[in-house]
Amino acid sequence: MTSKYAVKLETDFDNPKWIGRHKHMFNFLDVNKNGKITLNEMVYKASDIVLNNLGATPEQAQRHKEAVEAFFGGAGLKYDVETEWPEYIEGWKRLSKSELEKWSKNQITLVRLWGDALFDIIDKDQNGAISLDEWKAYTKSAGIIHSSEDCEETFRVCDLDDSGRLDVDEMTRQHLGFWYSMDPGCENVYGGAVP
Repeated sequence: MTSKYAVKLETDFDNPKWIGRHKHMFNFLDVNKNGKITLNEMVYKASDIVLNNLGATPEQAQRHKEAVEAFFGGAGLKYDVETEWPEYIEGWKRLSKSELEKWSKNQITLVRLWGDALFDIIDKDQNGAISLDEWKAYTKSAGIIHSSEDCEETFRVCDLDDSGRLDVDEMTRQHLGFWYSMDPGCENVYGGAVP
């Protein structure tokens, strides 16, 4: 699996905006709102809630669950082990470095594997790309993006080839830039919903 968008991206872990977006997601993913998160909560939020709303098949759900486990496990999260904010952000730093190194060498990343599993579910007509309507159905189900404007902005920012459709390669590239580095071309990947 190769990417036409594989480039070397740099981290900026001291940037208050990078820290803020991760703190925002930490709070969003803290299902029981106790200031700690577990892999259980990640799987519940990313798989159970979202996939049930999208009508994933049992096979799609299992593949997605395994991808979520591997991804958040890569940041150090474990089942039944509560992780507090300082440990969580350090795990993200380790994951970001590892993923960006793989990406720069055009190797498979955990975020790409998650993207492949998720795309299989979102791409209802199975044409290999996501339409704006399919993206809107996903973002509504995920609960991260609430406004139509933010959803459309996300779609625009991720549509790197201006085709009017998103492929998994475009989404992977933009999420790497947004979550792992502070690539200015990836700002507004979640519209105004995530800082």
